[in-house]
Amino acid sequence: MLNLLPAFCSDLQRPWLWKGSALGALLVLGLLGLLIVAASLESQAPTPGLGRVLRKTGLSLMLTGASIVGAFSFTADYRTGSFNRRVLLFQRGPAFSGRAATTTLAALISGALVGTAFGLFGVFADGAWHLNPVTVLGFCVTSGMGSLWGFALGSLIRNHLVSLFVVPLSLALPELLSPSLGETGRLIFSTLAANWAENVAVNIPAFASFAGALCWLVVVSAAASWVFLRRDLA
Repeated sequence: MLNLLPAFCSDLQRPWLWKGSALGALLVLGLLGLLIVAASLESQAPTPGLGRVLRKTGLSLMLTGASIVGAFSFTADYRTGSFNRRVLLFQRGPAFSGRAATTTLAALISGALVGTAFGLFGVFADGAWHLNPVTVLGFCVTSGMGSLWGFALGSLIRNHLVSLFVVPLSLALPELLSPSLGETGRLIFSTLAANWAENVAVNIPAFASFAGALCWLVVVSAAASWVFLRRDLA
């Protein structure tokens, strides 16, 4: 793992690392902006709970958008063969870990920017909500979680188009099925991540949900890394 730092620094200079994160953030902001404009036109008076509903929707969009960008950060370069060249240069472990780290870092930054923009959007909703550091933190960490989840699954799938559908489905489908799963449904990654983000955004600590989501990320990332180190690159 001596090549981890050079692999990380080299990956930070990859243009599409920042372009992909920016595109993902712009997509989330665009969808949020449309929802806010629609809500403002629908009701001339401030609607109680509007900020909470839009924040929950925004966090969900952030998790999904970041997961797609995270998956593409692997599948795009794998499809063109450029990631294989990085493996030859830095070896498998450092190349994989460096890409996962930079992808997550870029997602954290884009999430913080989206969270800040969401707070400023409150002006267009008659001050229904305001810029809040804990809300920014919720968007920031949610984006990082989604990105790492998507990257791990993308490295397992290795197909650009399939990842576009499977990765969001891995977040949406379990959450849709969670009511029928009873208490077990509360232990699903997407449910834990959403519960933590929604609570921390209103200054309610949810350490159990955060720890559960983190455990999911560790297990999935470790499994993806193990498979990548042993699987043929062709």
